[in-house]
Amino acid sequence: MTTLCIIPARGGSKRIARKNIRDFAGRPMLSYPLRAALNAGVFDHVHVSTEDAEIAAFAAAAGAAPDFLRDPSLADDHTPVRDVVRADLESFERRGRRFDTIMLLYATATTVNITDMTGGLTAFSADPSRPLLAVARAQTPLERFLAVKDGVLIPAQAPERFASRTQDLTTVYKDAGAFAIYSAQTLHADTDGAAAMAFRPFELPAWKAIDIDTEDDWRHAEIITAGLRALEETA
Repeated sequence: MTTLCIIPARGGSKRIARKNIRDFAGRPMLSYPLRAALNAGVFDHVHVSTEDAEIAAFAAAAGAAPDFLRDPSLADDHTPVRDVVRADLESFERRGRRFDTIMLLYATATTVNITDMTGGLTAFSADPSRPLLAVARAQTPLERFLAVKDGVLIPAQAPERFASRTQDLTTVYKDAGAFAIYSAQTLHADTDGAAAMAFRPFELPAWKAIDIDTEDDWRHAEIITAGLRALEETA
């Protein structure tokens, strides 16, 4: 089984400008997942998918020079990331390189480590016909979520169950913003990257689930990173 790791890192992020190579706790953000992938020893190839020359140069300096640049038409705000991954896979195949398994590793996955990636690949190998998504358990049960109506908070789901014991409520999960794993066959059959896909879950600790889209997200993620470093220094 040959395994490809694709890290999408376009240059035109809007909500946080240049976030993929912006300094994050002392290093460019992309360096965290890129180093982890290169050091994991489980990938036959690591590819940074970008249309941006500066990001490509950074990846090259880190030891992962992109084999090709992404088509700019796949680097806008609306292109689903699975479409990008499938296009990259097809580009490799046109160049004579074929892979059986593809991990999509997010450029903002700053806490993902070798254990997470190897664990995910091992779980995926049990049934390669079904894609795998890294998720985290939400700390709030489904029935305890709130919405605002007419200026006041109301239960968003099943108000008759709001006061039930926590253990009797529905456990829900969220995309951890870390990685997904697919077979090449699954990606080739995926004609709509925006459509829902029947992923199997691979659970990560809740503190690793950080989707960095705002400055508040960024600060939250940096605090976690600083805490991890402090723990490592005192271990």
